[in-house]
Amino acid sequence: MPGKTNLLADMVLGTWSILQGLAVTLRNIFRPRITLNYPAVRTQVFPRFRGRMVHLRGADGRLRCTACQACQKACPTLAIPLIEGDEKKGREKRARSYVWDSLRCLFCGLCVEVCPFDAIVLGQTYTMVTESRDKTRLELAELLEPEQGGGS
Repeated sequence: MPGKTNLLADMVLGTWSILQGLAVTLRNIFRPRITLNYPAVRTQVFPRFRGRMVHLRGADGRLRCTACQACQKACPTLAIPLIEGDEKKGREKRARSYVWDSLRCLFCGLCVEVCPFDAIVLGQTYTMVTESRDKTRLELAELLEPEQGGGS
């Protein structure tokens, strides 16, 4: 007769699978917990972690960025839509306006690698939560601020 099942075999098989599930639970119940109570406890990030962009100043306190646009040209996702410099020429020129869009950024680090003046770094901050898309576009004044938030 097709369609007839062995009720006893089904009960044994079901009981065995329940016992296996309980064994996994009992094995893991006494292990140390690895879940952190975020945001009260922040995780330590690896030293090579790439987070929020930060612009650096030189030893004299001047902005290192000369608005050469090398970072803008190297960015594969166009996460740096605007770089404007002042009226000076050569190495005396400094960035007057700089915009970084964190939503478009892949955090690949190409902008950091191509910068001839070591003016930008991708810092350790991993919490960049905002309530609107407008706040994800950081301008030069915000990129110069010391990092705030997670990771450090």
